[in-house]
Amino acid sequence: MIEQFTVADLADMLDNQPDQLDGWQIVDVREPWELERASIRHAAFRCSAIPMATVPLRSGEIARDKKILVMCRSGGRSMQVANFLAGSGYAQVYNLQGGITAWSREIDPGVPTY
Repeated sequence: MIEQFTVADLADMLDNQPDQLDGWQIVDVREPWELERASIRHAAFRCSAIPMATVPLRSGEIARDKKILVMCRSGGRSMQVANFLAGSGYAQVYNLQGGITAWSREIDPGVPTY
């Protein structure tokens, strides 16, 4: 079962525990146009942009020795990718519950919803 990671958890880590980010890889599985439209704006935030359809081909870009947080617009695509990664042997995979939409609603209303 994939564990859910809330946007509040992510905001707390970015604001108060940025040193923990070294142990994580955030994978955003949205399309490039979606990233241009709405993204997390935080000095400590880094992510790997790997659109969902390309994850099987690009899984080598996803670290096996880190915790993986998968995100998308609302949490559906990221959950599918998280399940794929867990089934492919990734040990610690998390889904960003509610995705960028939840981030906009709960953390930064300046991030547009779409």
